[in-house]
Amino acid sequence: MRFLLAVLSLLLLGGCAKSNGPVRLYFISSGRFTSGSRTGVGPGDTLATRIYVDANPTSTSSATSTSKNTLAQFLVQVQYSPLRTPFVYPFPLATFSYSSLPKDSPITYLDSTLTSRPTDFLYTSVFGTRTTSGSETWTFTATDKDGNMSVRSFTLAVRRADSTQVFHDYTLNLPAVANNVAARRFIDLRAGQAYPRYSVANPQVQQFVDLVLLPDGQRLASPDDPAVKLTTWAAPRHHTTFRLTTLTAITFTSTQDTTAIHQAFIDAGAAANTTLLDKLAFDQVYAFNALNPADKTRPYFGLIHVQNLPTGTTAGLQLQVRLAKQPR
Repeated sequence: MRFLLAVLSLLLLGGCAKSNGPVRLYFISSGRFTSGSRTGVGPGDTLATRIYVDANPTSTSSATSTSKNTLAQFLVQVQYSPLRTPFVYPFPLATFSYSSLPKDSPITYLDSTLTSRPTDFLYTSVFGTRTTSGSETWTFTATDKDGNMSVRSFTLAVRRADSTQVFHDYTLNLPAVANNVAARRFIDLRAGQAYPRYSVANPQVQQFVDLVLLPDGQRLASPDDPAVKLTTWAAPRHHTTFRLTTLTAITFTSTQDTTAIHQAFIDAGAAANTTLLDKLAFDQVYAFNALNPADKTRPYFGLIHVQNLPTGTTAGLQLQVRLAKQPR
């Protein structure tokens, strides 16, 4: 991949940076792209970052340089602190220590071996922030053919005033996707995060996925439904069951405790069971039961409200999700 020198006319920023050789990694700053640490980020906000990587930063133009240094690997990881998944706070609350919560293990969002050995490249990522209170640190590492690395990172902080509620809620904005590998359509219902197809090549990410937006951008399916055609999936697939309820937008909003959320699933009846939602309609409310094969004793229940349907070529599906929290 080669890019004209005009790319460098943009303001290039190095956030938290570390380098041990000639390779350089820069954040590109603009009104659209996140290029440094931020506080006060909204839960589930959609952000974007753009990065330029150059293996020959001292040359006047990578397109004309005689240098032979090339890039071999690009790694993107995110670490959440504390847990990215919601949980029921203990009672009395005075016994709770926020600092005692563990950090989640780092998640590899992208690990790309650059077989074409480019001298430079541009990377753009669109991602959703965590939906629970806490921080997330994104780290980007570029490595050249000799093992030299350049590392940049930023940290985003999210605060919710309603963390002690017994339910967790968030909104998912899922744009029209077609077959775009960068479209975020693999959804972790519990944490409220959506991943692009290139990230779910990693079995670590596969084990989080409860819901898949099919390529047409209009249907939703459990990962183990036959409509989900994936050739590279190593982790056991989650089983998510949906039931169409009689809830309205108003009664959805008023369903605010664990028992009521669970009861909505029961009231819909087993006859309504499906693992594929192929006829979504505006204002429908579905109850769901998501089961991780690695933890069959802890299924989680929730509700999905269809707020908007795909329109035109860009506006996509919008879902409001509410789920019952579980003890940590």
